[in-house]
Amino acid sequence: MATLLEPEHSEHVTDPLEDISQQTGDSPYQVFSDWVNMAVASFSGDEDAYQKPLDRYRKDGRDKETVRELATLHANALGGLVLAMEETREDILGGVYEHYGLTSEHFAQYFTPGSVSRAMAQINLPDADSLREATPEDPLVIGDISGCGSGRLITDSARRLRDLAPEAPAVYLGYDKDPLCAKMAVLNFVLNDMTGYVLLGDALKLEARRVWFISTAQLVRGDHPVRELDSGERDRVLTRFFGAPHVDDLNDDTEAGAVQEESDTEPEPDVDPELMPEEPTLASNLDVTLDPSETSQTGFDEFA
Repeated sequence: MATLLEPEHSEHVTDPLEDISQQTGDSPYQVFSDWVNMAVASFSGDEDAYQKPLDRYRKDGRDKETVRELATLHANALGGLVLAMEETREDILGGVYEHYGLTSEHFAQYFTPGSVSRAMAQINLPDADSLREATPEDPLVIGDISGCGSGRLITDSARRLRDLAPEAPAVYLGYDKDPLCAKMAVLNFVLNDMTGYVLLGDALKLEARRVWFISTAQLVRGDHPVRELDSGERDRVLTRFFGAPHVDDLNDDTEAGAVQEESDTEPEPDVDPELMPEEPTLASNLDVTLDPSETSQTGFDEFA
């Protein structure tokens, strides 16, 4: 799908990236990936990840001044992203991704057009009366969990919520199995001042290889706005928002089952399947999310 961004806006980002591609010979995909990785690394304070592309430039035989110029071009592209977002209030990041043709049938990625995501945000948040009362202890939870892509729908939903109820506390959730898309969502969360989590993994399996917590409020404490969670914290996010059983609970069940198996040699009784507990629904604790069974909401998802 061709991007709908005007060149005067997208060029704030694409001009520096294309300069990098011309100087290094790297493909647009490689340059874009490096840029996104470096931006996420800068917001999370991960110096090793930030230096990785620069180390590759050095190993290719470039001198310090050239590497410094390439790093400056990466920084200029990030500054251009912020400027273009201020000018348009559009998903510039996803638009640049589309501009380079990085979404296609080969990747099974088709980003929802901005006009559709804005319409869906308005449909799901029609007016202030449709919102439940929320508190900092019990915020609204709004997510796109079936492939959030660059987070376009979530950011449009955040803007809609701020128009309706600017004081309403909310937590935003993004879930995608593509590492580059997940990192684009992280950047959009930061640049749109959204508090929440982006999960990298398979939502259908409730699997998350990486989870980032994003909150610009962390800057007040002198921390970076992005923090990658450890395995225990990832499990708690899956339990809190998606109803997944906690690892400790699974271990307790396993140990209890082992003890029972050793002490009880009688055959297990037949169990009526209708009496078996239902598996947790994927979006059990989300106030606004995609309902996969509701075809009228397919625009909510950057679907394959």
